Amino acid sequence: MRNHKNLTFWDDLIKALVRSYRFASSLPPNDQFALGAEIKRQAVRVRTKVVAAGSIESAVESVNALDAAYQGLKEIASTIEFAVELGLAKPELVSDLLETLDRMSGAVFAYRRSMT
Repeated sequence: MRNHKNLTFWDDLIKALVRSYRFASSLPPNDQFALGAEIKRQAVRVRTKVVAAGSIESAVESVNALDAAYQGLKEIASTIEFAVELGLAKPELVSDLLETLDRMSGAVFAYRRSMT
């Protein structure tokens, strides 16, 4: 069993997920239901899937959990990009967050590859 808190990217991942969650909360009330809820749901999902990957005995199931975490990070980034396209956020205000999410998805993918 692996401890998720020992992952080299864990702290950065949590910071990115918290920033994403807070971004979702900052959206206008009309957009918090659709876009905000999606970002928040995926942020929680990514965290739980990475934790699950470290606690699952089956390598196949661990890889599947990390695949879901990777997809969740990509979905968060895509939803934030859509918010920018809709004019709900300024690109310069989310560019660092999007870069961090991209880096974190790369870290999760590398972790996944290390398990196969």
